Amino acid sequence: MKDNEVEDSVAILREVLEETKGMGRREFLSRLGAVAASTPLLAGVAALAGAPGTARAASDPVTTIGWGGAWKEAFEKSYFEPFTENTGIPIQYISPYSFPKLQAMHDADDMQVDVVEAGGLDSLRIQKLGMDAPLDWGVIDKSVLSPGQLKYGNAIGAITLSEVLVYNKDKWPGEDHPKTWADFWDVEKFPGPRSMHRRVYPVVEAALMADGVPADREAMYPIDFDRAFRKLDEIKPYIDVWWTSGSQQQQLIQDEEVDLICMWNGRASDSIINRGANFRISWEQALYNGDVEAWFLLKGAPNPDAAMKLLDFVGRPEPQAVFARTLFYGPTNMAAYEFIDDELARELPSHPDNAEKSLLMNYDWWSENLDDATKRFEAWLQS
Repeated sequence: MKDNEVEDSVAILREVLEETKGMGRREFLSRLGAVAASTPLLAGVAALAGAPGTARAASDPVTTIGWGGAWKEAFEKSYFEPFTENTGIPIQYISPYSFPKLQAMHDADDMQVDVVEAGGLDSLRIQKLGMDAPLDWGVIDKSVLSPGQLKYGNAIGAITLSEVLVYNKDKWPGEDHPKTWADFWDVEKFPGPRSMHRRVYPVVEAALMADGVPADREAMYPIDFDRAFRKLDEIKPYIDVWWTSGSQQQQLIQDEEVDLICMWNGRASDSIINRGANFRISWEQALYNGDVEAWFLLKGAPNPDAAMKLLDFVGRPEPQAVFARTLFYGPTNMAAYEFIDDELARELPSHPDNAEKSLLMNYDWWSENLDDATKRFEAWLQS
C-alpha cells in the first residue's frame, strides 16, 4: 500500500463533488460510480475484488457495526466503497446497531468490531466505560478536521442529526402549517394521526417546548420531568405510532399513515427527496445533536492498523460531503459545506440557519439521568 492512498481517495472525491455541485442525488451517485470505474487505480483495485489469491482478497477487513437500510447504503457510498477501492482494505458491516452487543464484547475481552460511529449517548458511554482505544495522530491528519470533531480527544466527529417536526404538505399546503411543538400538540387546529420516537429523549424536550420552554439549553436543563409528563399526557391519546427504527418512520410518511411526525431529519429528507413522500420539514425548534456523534477505535479491535487508516478518511470534508448529499445528515467537518450547494445545505442540521433555531441537546446531562428517565417513560407509555 502507498502512504498517500487516503489522499488519493480524497482527491478523487473532491473532483467529483466540485463537478457535480448542485446535481441531484441520483445523477451525483451515478457520476461518482462512473468516475470510480474509469479511474485506472480504482478500476484496477475493483478488478482484483473478484480475483482469488490476490493481495486484496487476502486483506483482513475492518469491521464496523451500524444501522441498516438507507443508513448502510449511504455509509457504503460515502465512506466504505471509496476507501476500499483505493486501499484494497475491505469493510465488514454488521447490522443492526447494538450498543449492548458492543459492551458485551468489551466486558468479555472479546472485541470483534474495529470501529464504530456511535449514535447519541453512546459516544459518552464508550468513553465512560473505557471502550475506546487511543488514536494514532501520526496516521490521522488532525489538520484537516474541524475543532468540533475533536471534542472527545480519542475520536473523530462524524455526523450531525436533528429530530424535526415533519408534516403532510397536501393537508397543509400553505404557510398556515404546523411549525413548532406547540403546533404538534394543537390537535384542534392541526388534526390528524401523529407519531413520535419511543425514547424519552428528545420527546420530553419537545413536550417542554410545546409547554412554552424556549429552545435554549440553559432554560431546558435540568429537565422538569413532572411538567414534561403532564404535557405528554395531553398528546398521548393522539399518538398513533411510537416508532422505534429509521425504516419504520420512513414507511409511516411514505404510506401516509400519519400527517405529523417527529423524525430524524435525514430519514425525512430521504423519503421526501428520493422516495416521493409528500411531506415537509419544519426546522423550528429542531432537536439537534451537535457534535455528539463520533467515530471510535474500540479497545481490543482485531484490525487496528487498517482501522486507523479508515479513521483518517471518514472525518475529512470530502467523504462527509458525499454522505450529506446521499442521506442528508449534516457534516461535523464544516469545510464539507464547500462541496454542498446552498439549497441542500439549508436542509442539513449543522447549517448555521438551522442550528440557530434548534435546541442543542445536552447529552452530558442525559448520560447521568437516562436510566431512571427511561424507566419512567416506559411505565408512562404502558399506563
